[in-house]
Amino acid sequence: MDYPALRAVQEELTGLINEATTEDGGYDLAKIRSISGTNAEKLAKIKALNARVAELKAVGEAAGNSSGYQSGDGARRPEGRGFPSTKGTAPSIGQGARQWAQEAAQTLTKAAEQHGVKALTSGAVDAPTMVRTGLFAMPSNPARLLDLIVDRQQVPGNEFEFLQQTVRTDNAAAVADAATKPTSIYTVASIQDRVRVYAHLSEPIPLRLFADHKDLSGFLESEMSRGVLDKLEADIVSGAVAGENVVGILNTSGVGATAYTASVPVTLRKARTAMENANEAPTAWVLNPTDAEGLDLLTTADGEYLVDSTAYANIFGDIPKVISTSVPAGTALLADWSQCWLIVRQGTTIDADHSGALFDTNRVKLRAEGRFGFAVNRPAAFRVIDLTP
Repeated sequence: MDYPALRAVQEELTGLINEATTEDGGYDLAKIRSISGTNAEKLAKIKALNARVAELKAVGEAAGNSSGYQSGDGARRPEGRGFPSTKGTAPSIGQGARQWAQEAAQTLTKAAEQHGVKALTSGAVDAPTMVRTGLFAMPSNPARLLDLIVDRQQVPGNEFEFLQQTVRTDNAAAVADAATKPTSIYTVASIQDRVRVYAHLSEPIPLRLFADHKDLSGFLESEMSRGVLDKLEADIVSGAVAGENVVGILNTSGVGATAYTASVPVTLRKARTAMENANEAPTAWVLNPTDAEGLDLLTTADGEYLVDSTAYANIFGDIPKVISTSVPAGTALLADWSQCWLIVRQGTTIDADHSGALFDTNRVKLRAEGRFGFAVNRPAAFRVIDLTP
């Protein structure tokens, strides 16, 4: 009997359920939506696991339990009530375990299916790419600039306040008995700001397309959410002080700057040296695709690509690189990305409307919208690098 296979499926379902359960034992659709992937991908994953459980239905037939099933913590629970427990390990193999796994998969499937055609033709739904909040580790292979901002602050209102360090002067020294200790200077300023609305509309879409193409809703959610986050990311870099946007790194007072010197590789290495001399510990580089291409195509005097040489590693060190169109061509960023906040008042949502003239023509229009802010806590931890001769 394939006990290991069933246990593996149950453990995977346990992971999904852990992300979806709430403290009161219920489940939260927002947490289900936070599971990585689009709605269509999440639903497909859950259905695949459910199908796998069905394939293993015959496992443990002799160990059936007619009076109930074992929850994850070993306690007996009535059949068909509430959301399966996720405490401890996966349930033991047998009839109860199969029932637990099937109910878990069915519960998640039902919740995920609530984000189908109906959700996108009336009302609002959270987008699958909603920015999660809290403090978490930077991914080992960050894919975009937003991945680098590991501190996400949820705020309850439109305004927020943060402290920004403006001066750091370390004057610590060895001090003789009875001598006056030196004074170091760590000046911070209280900055008041507000969140900004990032949004865009779709063109009117015939409603029949949602009925005829089941993947259309997930596609539109993904595309429109990406559009919102792409613009937010661009403003995090270049947002102007006077505009209706977050104030970007390039326009934040106190950010370090490295001027072009001799060549792009030399300039980048000098930027890294400047950060090291300032006792900063940068966590990632960010380069425009055009500048990244130029570096990849650089060759040595012998015609070998620099990217394959030790020199290339010496330039960047072991600091990861992110390639992003959010950074203008001819500019690079090197920063400790833990020294800034992404402020989230409202994660990305998708609203739909088919009233008025849209109702008469049987069409629907979508709006993707989120409310975000950005705060640089220590400008000295960021360095703007000019790569233009």
